[in-house]
Amino acid sequence: MLATFMAALNRRCGMSRKKIQEFLKSWLNFNISYGLICESIREVGIACNPVVDELIDDLQKEDKIHMDETPWYQKGIFCWVWVAIGHKTAIYRIGSRKKELLLQLITQAFLGWLITDGYGAYRSHTKRQRCLAHLIRKAVALTGAVSKEAQKTGDWLLREMRGLIKAMARGEDGKKECKPILARLKRACNLGSKSDHDKLKSLAKEILNDWDAVVAFVKNPGLPATNNEAERALRWVVLYRKITFGTRTTEGSTSYAATISLIETCRLRNIDPWDYIANVLAQGRKGIVAQAPGV
Repeated sequence: MLATFMAALNRRCGMSRKKIQEFLKSWLNFNISYGLICESIREVGIACNPVVDELIDDLQKEDKIHMDETPWYQKGIFCWVWVAIGHKTAIYRIGSRKKELLLQLITQAFLGWLITDGYGAYRSHTKRQRCLAHLIRKAVALTGAVSKEAQKTGDWLLREMRGLIKAMARGEDGKKECKPILARLKRACNLGSKSDHDKLKSLAKEILNDWDAVVAFVKNPGLPATNNEAERALRWVVLYRKITFGTRTTEGSTSYAATISLIETCRLRNIDPWDYIANVLAQGRKGIVAQAPGV
């Protein structure tokens, strides 16, 4: 439990090893060496990693997976943190932004829906919902443009996309309103795609080129219109990056990703992550790979 507690302070709270050493001395009167703190955090990550490999099978069985990525640094080298999060499982990976890393999380056997932003690596998946929140933010930016044409069309795009989300939120009654909204949205995009304003033209073409994914939630009411689940799952990773400036080694990246994968999965399954991870570590010291949380 003490090793898990130190891992929690570092991986979840972003506390440095020196601060952990100071904290344990001041509050618990424990004199623990810097090296032992480092080794304990490392050991927790190594014990968690085999369990995360088992979670990939659980992830493939989900009917919907939210995916997103954010920049990361590994000893100054620019990398990315990926997250794939379903209803009961969350997996993080640190590496490049290439499609190969995406395929480690989502294999060709995955037949469910993928909810993502507009990054091109996701587009090969047939069943995909494009996050409208990203497009809405771009439309909001256009409403403040100098060009009157860009302002007017940007406001039009914004109004129709928000109207689409509100209509679908009202269920069957609202769904009847979607057809004219979709027609107006496509017309606004067609007009915007012929504009001389670069950002307006780019946004309009972006929506048209990915039209089926943008409006998938209209034909499939169970789909969310935004990728908020993945964005929330990355929020505390971004805070950790700002505090620690990332990781220093490949092993450190693997250890960090494995630990937070189990923390987030336990949260989704209503299991105490620290009791569970302490048990994973205890079994790992005996050479036993623990079962996935909730199994």
